[in-house]
Amino acid sequence: MSRGDLLLLIAVLAGFGIVASAYLTWQWYEAASSSWCDLDDYFSCTRVRESPFAAFAGIPTAVVGVAGFVILLALSILALRGVERIRRTAVEVWVIAFAAVGVAIGTALTWVEVFVIQAICVLCVVGFALAIGILILALLVARKVLT
Repeated sequence: MSRGDLLLLIAVLAGFGIVASAYLTWQWYEAASSSWCDLDDYFSCTRVRESPFAAFAGIPTAVVGVAGFVILLALSILALRGVERIRRTAVEVWVIAFAAVGVAIGTALTWVEVFVIQAICVLCVVGFALAIGILILALLVARKVLT
């Protein structure tokens, strides 16, 4: 795959991440009694959303996902439009950095879901998988730039 193909795929994955995170944010504010992603007691977006870990200082954690995926989408579009650097740093490095932060946050939140809340939010896992995919693609883009 070419650099452009990889960047386009990053943009698409980031778009899906925005949708998933925005839906989770909407669900948090809506405080619906249940969600379509409540498969059983363990795989339950509602149980995770109703936990004290679903928000920090009154802001849903899903908002962080929306912001992160928006930044990744913007960076990939900038790279597709020919922007090579932001300040002195290559755009690819910025994408890797933000994707790595997303993976780190996803790892921590998944750990909390599994070991503290003892419930898994399916859409949260989807967002985490998208962040991992974006990080892998960003590393492939950087490898193409370096070779």
